[in-house]
Amino acid sequence: MILAERDPFGFRRVVYHVASATVGERVDEVAARASLAERGIDVAACQGYFSGRRLHDRTVMRDIRQLAPGQRLQVSADGWQATDASPPTPASDDLEAALLDAVHRAVEGPGRTAIALSGGLDSALLLGLLHAHGHRDVPAYVLATGMPDYDERDAALATARRLGMDVIVVNACEADFVDALPQVMRHVDEPLYNLHPVAKWLLAAAMRRDGVVRAISGDGVDQVMRRDTSADYLPLCRTLFQAQGVALHPPFLAPDVVGHLLARPPDPEKTCIRELGQRHGVARELVTGPKRSRLAPPMDLRALLPPGRADALAHALGWPPPDLTDDRARVQWTTLMQLLDRLRMRA
Repeated sequence: MILAERDPFGFRRVVYHVASATVGERVDEVAARASLAERGIDVAACQGYFSGRRLHDRTVMRDIRQLAPGQRLQVSADGWQATDASPPTPASDDLEAALLDAVHRAVEGPGRTAIALSGGLDSALLLGLLHAHGHRDVPAYVLATGMPDYDERDAALATARRLGMDVIVVNACEADFVDALPQVMRHVDEPLYNLHPVAKWLLAAAMRRDGVVRAISGDGVDQVMRRDTSADYLPLCRTLFQAQGVALHPPFLAPDVVGHLLARPPDPEKTCIRELGQRHGVARELVTGPKRSRLAPPMDLRALLPPGRADALAHALGWPPPDLTDDRARVQWTTLMQLLDRLRMRA
């Protein structure tokens, strides 16, 4: 019997308790339903987050596992078994039609739809498809931070104005990111190494305040074209929008679109997406230019990092004291501590 199946690139998370038929999307949900009295830390899983050698079938909580992308969970007389699921296959050989169908399905649902517009190629192409096929009343939300090398406001506005689409600018500064981090960590199940996912939370919050119930985004195409199944970012995006009451719809992760892209050789340069962008009025600098980094700049987390707490936790885990002068380490240790507190776990 198939209990659950995870999509090929891990957009939807699936976790389960190894000793019972308890399946869900979040560790705390599964732990509560399985009535776990013992909530021990999976030290090896945490160490994998910090080293970059993630154990994709583990979570921070011992005895709660997760399905790797592209797997299904089955139960039989021999117990639990995670097996590979069949990849999606395209219904036709027309990638543009498949992508447009995925966009249409998001727009035509009940309630208000918006598009999360970055300054990059992928969301610009989706905006071009919306414009070309008459969906010109879908507003574009743009996050403006004012932070050097981490503010795509001007590029996103240029894309939207080029097509005559409405734009809503959401302003957020460093303090907004830091203040929102504890809220973010109430909903995610793994430590972060950069604060970029907080941008998703802030953008989704603005959409929710405006009554938007669905957000189209350009997330996922890089992972599909690179065949990157690490699943360390896409489920965060889904979870944070969902926690704000906004359903995230990334057309590049629609099964038919994924089937089309998997039928092609891996292409980190996204040649087919660039060709579509050129046909749909995307600015030349986006069509021909390199992909830009989406990592947030270093931020001051001292208010969220109690003195000595990281050293004490490292000692309990049997690890050397962390170097908190490193931004990545500060984010990892701050978010790990908040995660363990939320899950009521101690080393």
